Amino acid sequence: MILYHPAKDVYHCVYRMMAIMSNLDHGLQYDKLRVLDFYFLFPHFIKEIKPWPNDIRGYKSVASSVSDSFEKVSNKRRLFFEMMPVQNMALAIMKSKGFLKVNGSEGGLLYFQKDLLPSRIKEIREFDEFVDAEVFDLIVRGLASTDWEGASGLKRRSGLLEYKYDE
Repeated sequence: MILYHPAKDVYHCVYRMMAIMSNLDHGLQYDKLRVLDFYFLFPHFIKEIKPWPNDIRGYKSVASSVSDSFEKVSNKRRLFFEMMPVQNMALAIMKSKGFLKVNGSEGGLLYFQKDLLPSRIKEIREFDEFVDAEVFDLIVRGLASTDWEGASGLKRRSGLLEYKYDE
């Protein structure tokens, strides 16, 4: 039996990351992009961000309105780490095609080259209902802009990454 899941599809990951980064006006850290991609794919886990960040409290109602998934995921942190090779490959593809620029002088921030986005991808995005949904806005406007590191950062609140060694 052949099973398909977008979490294991490199090109679906490229699309998700392009959708996220093309809606931002700033660069993102590598791990933050991975977390946003995880929430793009599994938006029902956004409800598990505890405590909810005060700087994006206007999005809390959007987060609570996300319907639960039909899939049973026993360990979201393990799933997040299992997605890393696919995400790394997607980033490598985007970089090799010239869509992604890494700025080492700014701590390795990733910048998406929006002007290089092919017109076919833009057309596909126009019909993507998720990109027009409020939860996508929560991901790219809310979670992307909230604090990342430290005891009150998204890294800790999400439960997906280790945070206690942050400076």
